[in-house]
Order: sequence, then C-alpha cells, then structure tokens
Amino acid sequence: MKIGCPSFGNYTSLIKKLGDYLGWDTITPPVSERTIELGSKYLASELMCLPAKSTLGSMIQACELGATDLIMYDACGICRQKAYWILQQRALRKLGYTATVHPVRLGLSTPNDLRAIDPSLSYWKSWVAFYKLIRWIFKHEEKEDGPEDTRQVKIGLVGEIYTILDPVVNRDLVRKLRNMGASVHSFLNFSYFISKKFHMRGWMNKVDRELLNIAMKKSHELFPKEIGGHGNESITFTIYYALKKFDGVIHLMPFPCMPEATVSPVIDDISRDYSIPVMRFILDTQTAEAGLNTRLEAFVDILSRKKNKGK
Repeated sequence: MKIGCPSFGNYTSLIKKLGDYLGWDTITPPVSERTIELGSKYLASELMCLPAKSTLGSMIQACELGATDLIMYDACGICRQKAYWILQQRALRKLGYTATVHPVRLGLSTPNDLRAIDPSLSYWKSWVAFYKLIRWIFKHEEKEDGPEDTRQVKIGLVGEIYTILDPVVNRDLVRKLRNMGASVHSFLNFSYFISKKFHMRGWMNKVDRELLNIAMKKSHELFPKEIGGHGNESITFTIYYALKKFDGVIHLMPFPCMPEATVSPVIDDISRDYSIPVMRFILDTQTAEAGLNTRLEAFVDILSRKKNKGK
C-alpha cells in the first residue's frame, strides 16, 4: 500500500517510522508554498482555515506521487476539523483522484483506525504499533528539550496545534524567536494529548503540576464550556505561563479558527488581570512575513527591556 499523510512538523519522521513498521510505503510530502497554494485553490473558500488548506495540498501532492490511501488527523474534539476529511475527499474526487481518505483518531481508537486503512493488519500488530508510536513520541520529545537559560526572555506559545508545530504554516516563527534570543515553550505537542487522553498528566516533562492544576481550575471558572480544537488549552496555558512568571505569551491562530477566536477575549482579560503581555498572530495564505517579523522583533525587544529593568 502507498499511504499518503500530511506532514506534522518535526513529528513527520515518526509517521514514516510507523509506516515502515506496518509495511506501508508512506508518502509525507513536506509542506511548501505550493502545498498551501494547491489546498487554497481546490478548497476554494476563505472561510476554511489554513490547516485545512495545507493538509489538502499535502494530499494532492501525495496523490501525484501515487498514493492509494490517505490519512487525515482526527484529534480535535468538537472542532470542525473532524469533518475536513469529508471535504478533502470531495475535492480529490473532483480532481479525478481515487485515493480514499481515512480519518485516524488519537487514543484507544487508533489501532482500529489503522486496521480500517489496512484490513490485512492483525489486531495484535495494530496495538503493538500504537504502543511503539507512543514510546517514539515521548523519546522524540525528550531529545527536543534543551537546557533552559534563565537570562533569556521566556515566551509561552499557545493556540492551534498545527499552526504552532508546522514551520511553513507559522512562517518559521519559533526559530525566529530563538534567533532573537528568546526561550520558547509550548505544551501543544503529542505527548500532552496522549497524557490528556489517558488521564496521565504525570507523564508530562518539565511541568509544574501544582501550577498546572491551579491554571486548569481557574480556566474552567473563566470558561466552563468545552469549545473544541485547542481553545480551552489556550486559556489554561496562558494562565499557567502567567503563574510561572513567563515574560510574555504569543497566541497563534489560523484565520478563521472558531475555537481560538472565541477564547481570544478571555485571553485578553487574562493578559490584563495577570499582567502578562500577549501578542496574537492570525495566520492565513496572505500573511505578510515582513510585517510578522517586525512585530516579533518589537515584542521581544519590549519584553527584554522590561526583564532587564526588573533586574
């Protein structure tokens, strides 16, 4: 089988590794400007978010390389992202591609979803594959964690996960911040969602669990409703970074992401009440990189001045 799957930031190598274990020929086209252009052209609505366009573009490129089946992520709760695979399947059919799009959920449903893609997989092998994937994810993230420099400006990153993790989609924002001398931290990685799914936050590394529990409680008081996507996490983690005395927070969201847009006023109130600066970036196909760079530089400079003044 030739399985196409949209890349997912620095986790893409693990998708390939999983495919090798299952005996699949896995195609994960890297995201490029052409990827986003393809998705935007054939999912022709400005009301569809950037991740929807980017993942469709990846699927089209995978089909160009001979993919017979395609994987689409399904791990965002009640977010409309759960329905994107239907729209993407329709777009591919209009283009004449016969590849089938398979939604894959993260959690106890993953092994069954893998077998839905490839019925030849045994029940046992699909569960072993899921267990191996979890282990690979945690080991991969341990390597990503570098030493912390307390002299650096500390910035917490919240928002929609795909926008945070893919450097092409976010205009390489994390690398730019680090080159400006800032330390960047984000909870939005696969290990967080695995821990959340199985109610085992104790697995999470480098987290002040006492402060996280306080942040979760206050988040629920401010917004006692599940909004879908990563909106509730954006509120929780903004409070956590404030309690943890971070210098600032960057809120990333693709236009027109409903969950992140809904919680934006709450995050603005947290910024005021907890005295932590928050800068919001709304990303789409027309985002000007020069303007983004200027705002980043100004934000880091202001936070640095404030930090040095405090000392």
